[in-house]
Amino acid sequence: MTKVSFIPQSAVEAGLPARYRYWTGDSGRRYLFTRTDPAGLEDFRGAVILAVRFGQVVWAGESAADARRHGASRGTGLYVHLLATSAAARREIVADFTPEPAPQPALAA
Repeated sequence: MTKVSFIPQSAVEAGLPARYRYWTGDSGRRYLFTRTDPAGLEDFRGAVILAVRFGQVVWAGESAADARRHGASRGTGLYVHLLATSAAARREIVADFTPEPAPQPALAA
C-alpha cells in the first residue's frame, strides 16, 4: 500500500499547514506527525520518526541517529509521532510503515 499523507484542516486554519501531517500506514490507520529538523530530533525521545523523500516514506524507526542519516539527503523531511503511549505501540507503528521484505527467488539446485 502506498503511504498517503494529508494536512489536517485544523493545521490549515491555525496557519501551520507545513508542520503537521497525517500519514497512513500499510494497515490503513492514520497517525498525526509533526515535521522537525535533524537538530530537533534529540528533543523527541520516545517518538516514532519518519523520513519522507519527495512525498514517499523511505524510513521509519525510533533512532534519532538513523533518522538523521536518512534525512540528510536533499528533498527529505523528518516527521515525529508523539502519541504512542508505550514502546510496544511505537514498534507497532514503525512496523506499519516498514514494507515487508520482497520474497527471495528460490535458487535452482
